[in-house]
Amino acid sequence: MDLCNATLRLAALTLLALASLSCQTFDWPPSLPLTSAATSSPPLLVSPSPPGSSGRLAYIGGDGNVYVITADRSSTIAVTKDATVAPEYSGFSYHRLSWSPDGRLAFAGVTRTNDDAISTLYVVDSLDGPARSVGQSDEHFVIYIYWSPAPCPGRPTCRRLAYLIEEGESISLRLVEMEGAEVENRRLARGWPFYFSWAPNSQQIIWHTGGARRHNPEAQMALYDVERDELQMLAQEPGLFLAPAWSPQGDRWLGVSAEAALDQLQSFGPDQPVTLMSAPDGQMVFVWSPQGDQVAYAVRQYSNDPFYGPVHVFDVKTGETERVTDVGFRILGFFWAPDGQRLAYLTRQPLFDSIWMQWRVYDWVNERDRGFKMFHPSFQMNFVVSSFNQYAQSDRFWSPDSRYLVYADRDRAMVERVWLIDTWSEDGTQAILVDEGAIGLWSWN
Repeated sequence: MDLCNATLRLAALTLLALASLSCQTFDWPPSLPLTSAATSSPPLLVSPSPPGSSGRLAYIGGDGNVYVITADRSSTIAVTKDATVAPEYSGFSYHRLSWSPDGRLAFAGVTRTNDDAISTLYVVDSLDGPARSVGQSDEHFVIYIYWSPAPCPGRPTCRRLAYLIEEGESISLRLVEMEGAEVENRRLARGWPFYFSWAPNSQQIIWHTGGARRHNPEAQMALYDVERDELQMLAQEPGLFLAPAWSPQGDRWLGVSAEAALDQLQSFGPDQPVTLMSAPDGQMVFVWSPQGDQVAYAVRQYSNDPFYGPVHVFDVKTGETERVTDVGFRILGFFWAPDGQRLAYLTRQPLFDSIWMQWRVYDWVNERDRGFKMFHPSFQMNFVVSSFNQYAQSDRFWSPDSRYLVYADRDRAMVERVWLIDTWSEDGTQAILVDEGAIGLWSWN
């Protein structure tokens, strides 16, 4: 993942003219009682789900600590209590989160002083249990966390996670293996930028480093066998894309290969590669559906374009492609609902001398596209979206029941808040306040 490029890209976005806007009231969010405050919670704007059906939401609060809450806000757990400042400020705070598929939580804390950063990666096996340190750096902070989808083969109490961290002049991919009280942390590879994908059986990792080969002769794709500790450099010449992606079934993976000046989005497996689309030098992004029967993808018209073109969906069985978003939308990212029946996507909306985002949802069953409340994104929301097809593999903005979307915004006073959107509600413009906070992510179950 390219931290520096992501930050520069966010800072370089300029105000664009908007062709048309839906009829909404674009007010900054009001100050409301917070979930973590010592007051009664405000009433929900929608009827709450049955307890537990929408999973749990982990978020980094406005005080820099990690919290977990249920969708109906009936229960809040303070996972940490030792942060001294809000995220991104000098002092100690937490700034990265990731749920494992079986409900463990990893989070990274960082102490910022002037130009220095000291970071520690923690894991809790249960929310009421103690956190243990599984990684540490005296120079840099953790960029990204990605749990393995399954336990270590033949070792049901063993868990693994991989994470990215700056080391020297590059980004390192490190692998943590935890079994009982034993913790092993080792470096697997270095590169800049660095993107990767776990195989569903957790026995292999595929990665992409260096960008496109035509722009960087050191760019490459590689396949790492976790069990054998063996690395295989792949023959494909990487085109312009971010993260490769294993299919949910684990029999194929998606990547972009370059043929002269033409890039091809391809599905690689035991047989011949399948080409989903081809385009000249413009970055491609793609996400498998949860069932592995469809692939959503988009491409930038120009290599320096901050937005993607329309989202298309490729049907793996029929080979047919359908455009599902309007050509006028400036696409920032897209995320499948867990049930695979809807696709949420983020568009950029320039309003009030600032940059705003909007969640929209395309529904295949009802053939309906809906827009929800617009928001000015928090710093971490921007950061995650800039590498969205990496995060789409490891983290969820969707609740497990495919009902709620989460986002974090920032108001004029620089206060950041976490909100929920009930996509089942007909009044989709109303958001549900969770708390002050920098980012929120849903559990897998």
